[in-house]
Amino acid sequence: VKMVGQEVLIQQANAVESLSNVDVLCLDKTGTLTANRIRLQTFYPIGINEIKLRHLLGDYAASTTAKNQTIEAVEKVCSGHRQKLIAEIPFTSARKWSGMSFEGQNESSDSGTYILGAPEVLATVTPLSTEITQQIQELAQQGLRVLLFTHSPNINSLNNDLEKPQLPTQLTPLGIISFKDELRPEARETIHGFSEAGIEVKVISGDNPQTVATLALQAGLGSDIQVISGAELAELDEAQFIQAAEANTVFGRVTPDQKAKLIRSFKEQGHYVAMIGDGVNDVLSLKEANLAIAMEGGSKATRSVADIVLLKNSFGSLPHTFLEGQRIRNGIQDVLKLFMIRVFCVTLLIFATGFVGGTFPLLNKHSAVVTLISVGFPSFCIPLWAKSGMLPRRSLVRSLLHFTLPATLSLTLVALGVYLGYLVVTVLGSLEENSLIDNSVVITNQLLSVPRSALVTIMVLCGLLLVPFMKPPTRAWVGGEPLSRDWRYSLVALALLGIYVVILAVPPLRQFFELSLLSAHDYVVISWVALVWCLLLRYIWRAKLLDKFLGVDLG
Repeated sequence: VKMVGQEVLIQQANAVESLSNVDVLCLDKTGTLTANRIRLQTFYPIGINEIKLRHLLGDYAASTTAKNQTIEAVEKVCSGHRQKLIAEIPFTSARKWSGMSFEGQNESSDSGTYILGAPEVLATVTPLSTEITQQIQELAQQGLRVLLFTHSPNINSLNNDLEKPQLPTQLTPLGIISFKDELRPEARETIHGFSEAGIEVKVISGDNPQTVATLALQAGLGSDIQVISGAELAELDEAQFIQAAEANTVFGRVTPDQKAKLIRSFKEQGHYVAMIGDGVNDVLSLKEANLAIAMEGGSKATRSVADIVLLKNSFGSLPHTFLEGQRIRNGIQDVLKLFMIRVFCVTLLIFATGFVGGTFPLLNKHSAVVTLISVGFPSFCIPLWAKSGMLPRRSLVRSLLHFTLPATLSLTLVALGVYLGYLVVTVLGSLEENSLIDNSVVITNQLLSVPRSALVTIMVLCGLLLVPFMKPPTRAWVGGEPLSRDWRYSLVALALLGIYVVILAVPPLRQFFELSLLSAHDYVVISWVALVWCLLLRYIWRAKLLDKFLGVDLG
């Protein structure tokens, strides 16, 4: 509900958990860093005047049947007439060019084949002078999207013998046109938000690498970004590809297949990858990602495969979404630790005490007291006050065992010692009373009342001491978890201790929970035992004694 308020629609139940694990976010330039509002910026005619170039571009835009944002931007500034189409190849991210052959229907249009596409691609069939190449580079360095418009006087089918799209071999450059895509106002703040969430951003685009890099710098991605092109990636072997994927931040002129391969490479390096896409060409990479994110204004195909949809194309809400996912995950894991310690500790106690006269250490009401005070009430506050932040990159099992295993084993031993100690003292006292009769004793619930009450007390005290260990307010409490400096959890534990004291002090409550009131001396002894356990547990965590004993690094 909170995320919907941030204009984020969750489509898959596991998406919230995925949000909390993401450490690499892949996105395209268009529609994410930029507002997806393209306008034609400049014309650079080659061999013809600007008026002629505008007329030809206008005819090209008016004649195509495959409209896109680029064509719409051309139509806004270039008027033209629809020509008689002979052949047409629409633009795709893989080809990075579109073309058509038509018969000129007026004096301003020449018959032949016209190609509009990425200069790097058309340069393979169109010789470009040093001056033209330099002009293209200068425009790209300004963050502009650059396209080359070329012409061949021959009518061409634009297909090879296998009926697959193919560029004509003889093309003449007519002009360079550049487009400006407006940077989102919130782009810099959003990128900073990803950095605060501990998420590395990778920009993967079909545009010129230099153009993408310039826009990434303007968005605040960092001055030390590394750039690589799809053509360079294509020349690398598998090992080099993985290394390049890890080392670079901006990937330009990549194909949809390369984009999906990059996602796989990040995952193979142990990253949890999120991908933002809005076009049909992003479907492959969205399916490869651990978390697929689509824009509401994107294609139906991307929305259908997405785990999350950004309503109103609200890219700026994404950092908050990741932080909220981390907060939920962190809170759940902390609650899980407390429950695991209680469950495992009680289970071990039952097994251990079962060998001592078949006694059962805790009654149902005793278990309720321990659960409510040491686990239940803290579990309400922990998720409520949980903070966002990436956890160390280790498995969930190790993360849980690092805290719960030392606490469970040590608490079980201490609780068992207190229970058996009081049981022995109680039995010996009963034997002294009955020594004149038959020198025997029958273990009854009445006889077990004091040992059980002592056990409940030590488990409540130690359970509450685990709360500041989980969220250390000072360095003195640092052992199993990093320093939190948040006193709220410790104050809650102190308040819950007060509730337990009230239960013991009020006879009706004490009788309801079937607890016995111990002597002041007993409570002092049990408190000292809890304090010693607290210091011992901290030492076990800090010295990693259990890790060394098991030969496994749990930290």
